[in-house]
Amino acid sequence: MNTSSAGTAQQNAALLDQAVTHYRAGNLADAETDLRRLLERQPSHPDALHLSAVVLAAQGRHAEAEPLFRRVLAMAPRSSNVLCNLGNCLFGQGRLTEAMTVYREAVQIDPNAVQGFMGIARIFQRTSFFAGAETAYRQAIQLQPHLVEPRQGLASVLKNLDRVAEAEKIERHALTLDPAPRERAALEHNLGVSLQMQGRQRQALEHFDAAQKVQPDLPQVEHSRANALQGLGRIAEAEEAFRKALARDPLNIAAHRDFNQLLYRLGRDDEFLRSYDAAFAAVPSATVLPFTKAQTQLSCERNEDAVASFARVLAIDPANGGARDGLAIAQARLGRFDEAIAAHEQVIRQAPKDPNPWSNFAQTLLQAGDASKALAMTEQALARAPHDQGALAMSSIALRALGDERDEDLMRYGDFIQVFDLEPPAGWSDMESFNRDLNAYLDALHTDKREHFDQTLRGGTQTRDRLFDAGHSPVEKLRARIEQAVGIYIQRMGNGDKHPLTARRRDAFRFAGSWSSRLNDCGFHTNHVHPRGWISSCYYVALPDAVAGEEQKQGWIKFGEPSFEAGLKDPVRRAIQPKPGRLVLFPSYMWHGTVPFRDARARTTIAFDAVPQP
Repeated sequence: MNTSSAGTAQQNAALLDQAVTHYRAGNLADAETDLRRLLERQPSHPDALHLSAVVLAAQGRHAEAEPLFRRVLAMAPRSSNVLCNLGNCLFGQGRLTEAMTVYREAVQIDPNAVQGFMGIARIFQRTSFFAGAETAYRQAIQLQPHLVEPRQGLASVLKNLDRVAEAEKIERHALTLDPAPRERAALEHNLGVSLQMQGRQRQALEHFDAAQKVQPDLPQVEHSRANALQGLGRIAEAEEAFRKALARDPLNIAAHRDFNQLLYRLGRDDEFLRSYDAAFAAVPSATVLPFTKAQTQLSCERNEDAVASFARVLAIDPANGGARDGLAIAQARLGRFDEAIAAHEQVIRQAPKDPNPWSNFAQTLLQAGDASKALAMTEQALARAPHDQGALAMSSIALRALGDERDEDLMRYGDFIQVFDLEPPAGWSDMESFNRDLNAYLDALHTDKREHFDQTLRGGTQTRDRLFDAGHSPVEKLRARIEQAVGIYIQRMGNGDKHPLTARRRDAFRFAGSWSSRLNDCGFHTNHVHPRGWISSCYYVALPDAVAGEEQKQGWIKFGEPSFEAGLKDPVRRAIQPKPGRLVLFPSYMWHGTVPFRDARARTTIAFDAVPQP
């Protein structure tokens, strides 16, 4: 090598070292400049090409990074590191199937490729295959036990699986691994969320505060603090925290939702939804703000307002299918069926693979009196998502409107609705004393002035946080009795791959949600289904005297009647009388609601959704 070549090589090496230093310091623009200079000197420098792609991907410029990763891969086709980075690039573009292929190739070449297992886990997590994600994260941890990132991912997956106590242990252990400041702040925050999910708000708040001390600008912490504060009844502080969260990030949609839920429950209608308008005025290109406001207006049955808000979104973004679908729903509620149908047709042309627009279209057609076409829409939805609970519910109404006997097999009201009068848990001699103690405990949870705007409850309150796994002794003792009943229900349902209830059967199950509802005088639940469930429920804790009457069936749970007028002659197919200590189980896709009642005493219940455990 001559002196000139050696000098050039040294200069290139110095530029690469400088670029690496800038990249590690987070100075991505300077790193990109150094790499561009190096590649002008040596266009095929593999390390410079690879780092350039990594720098572009770190800036979210995945489409620019991809061809560079592929050029490097052509030079080193068996490099698991490059494959993993290419997988990350494809993942960043939402191309999950391609990314999975690349990650699997990486771990096949190198079984110790931690980032490959991490990528596989992220894809499984994104697609809600949580069991697969758990396995992949655990493989990554086994390979590098001192790495914090896979432990964070595993804890997140365990929360998705309602295994929050396990997630807490993993996060506590990760904090002992001497994480970098940003990782430590994130772990403190995530540990706080785990505690919050278990109802331990005071401890959660301590960890949120710890996260802010480590990294004051961590965006989600103020929002989490707000939720913990309102859980502790410190409403004025919660409101202040929400305002800080939104001032820091006006596009934090979850914070907008939670803040407006608080305002709604407090009855502060003059301030309700104003946060969306203020944020939209500051960021007028952010159509997610009027879109989410419109969804809220739809939940509150402010249909004319929802039409106006969805129209505002579409004026800026005419291709927004979610807004057009929402507009169609609002128009159908207002009886503007021609406009609604035209909007639905446009949505399914835009997004033919999404089952939700087909199911929503079916509801509009049922309201408009076209059951045959509605049934065709539900068939399209179920072809795309065979276990979609909403589509199954809509299919039932279409079949009944057409006099089609297939509805009887789908619903089986006599078999699939089952009643269990539970035995008192250990420590109580009878259900009367147990329910009295349980109801006294629930009193402390029902502190709101009114319901959440997106709940089916009217004229009462519903608890915010998960009821099970929150460390409450009476609830956990009841849960043990409930688990026994659910196990019996599963055994009784039998097997059947062609039926949407039995096809999902697994002997093991988990709870996807649990809560308590309290209805006051004239209260009721609107007719609804549980889209995220498999088996749904109602357990009766305390009841008004009005439920004793069999003629009016006040306060009874009713089945089969949809949430909209569909021209059915006898919409209610079965009703069950509540009794303290009684548990009613039924398929989550089955329409159900509550007959309103008149009584000074409240109707207090506990409910949950169970889903199959893979």
